[in-house]
Amino acid sequence: MPTTFAKFKEEVFALYQAKKIRQELDDLLVNPSPAKLRDYCLIRLSEGLPPEDIEVFQKFFDPLKREKNLEEAITKYNTGYLKALQKFALNITQDPEDRVVKLFAILVDYQPRPFRFAYNNLDQTPLSDVPKEEEHSEVKEDIENVLPASSEPQATTHDNVILEEDQVETMGIADDKNDHIATTEESNEANEPENMEVLVQSSKKLILNKYALRFSGIASLIIAIFFTVHYLTPEDCMCWNGERYIQVDCQDKTQRYRVIGLDQDKLEHFRKITRPDTLGLKDLGNIWYSKIDNEIEFFTAPGYHPIQTMRSLKASTKHIFETYAGQRIENNQNKQYGIMQKQ
Repeated sequence: MPTTFAKFKEEVFALYQAKKIRQELDDLLVNPSPAKLRDYCLIRLSEGLPPEDIEVFQKFFDPLKREKNLEEAITKYNTGYLKALQKFALNITQDPEDRVVKLFAILVDYQPRPFRFAYNNLDQTPLSDVPKEEEHSEVKEDIENVLPASSEPQATTHDNVILEEDQVETMGIADDKNDHIATTEESNEANEPENMEVLVQSSKKLILNKYALRFSGIASLIIAIFFTVHYLTPEDCMCWNGERYIQVDCQDKTQRYRVIGLDQDKLEHFRKITRPDTLGLKDLGNIWYSKIDNEIEFFTAPGYHPIQTMRSLKASTKHIFETYAGQRIENNQNKQYGIMQKQ
């Protein structure tokens, strides 16, 4: 087990290169792309991974556990975020995130995994956190062992050792600075597509919020207009005057018959026929009648009786016309009043 994460990262990449040379890699890993890496993650997940590997997958693809399961989270994962994994496989970046290296270790089946910091047996301090003084003392001992014995006084040898140690430290600091600058540039380059995508997503959200605000304002205005028209504007009404419907005020209490809501069609077309003698068979299909208490009334439209509102009107038939309308009804009326027609 490597004692530092840097060593772990080197060994994972070295194993990938070795398997690539020996042609032991899956085709999706030979020339990896973000989409191929996502597909291979699904393959590895289907092979039955141990809980430690499942935890690495969970932290990488769905740390907040928003999806139903891990397979669905990987399927929906944006492949643009896998470019960092691709760059590590292609050795484009030298300073990937820890989660990228741990995920890649699973893909190449590096053993043992996952990486754990090693502790010494004395003070349980990570080896990577050993104080600088101890490192300097080890370097000093190595230099003293390498330098040949000299006949000069001990003080001169000691000064040379200190000088050599200072040179080693200065060179190490310079190398660390150069490595830090290089890795920072590579990290910025690797994260540039992800940052651009985040900016695009943020812009889309702002645009959607803007349109949502406008839509809610328009909807509120429409609701206010509807409320004003429907509840605050008085509705027109009508009532029956004996022959037809007339338009009246809804609060009119002087009408003989019941005031009802305005029906424009009835207001214009519904009439009582006061001269049934003018009707003939030509009017069949256009006239409706009611028979209440043996009294026949004819109307120009279907529906219900304007006064006996529970009684519906019926379509007139030939029998009704011959019995109660036309010339026959006029003769009956003449006979009733003793009027004889001229022979």
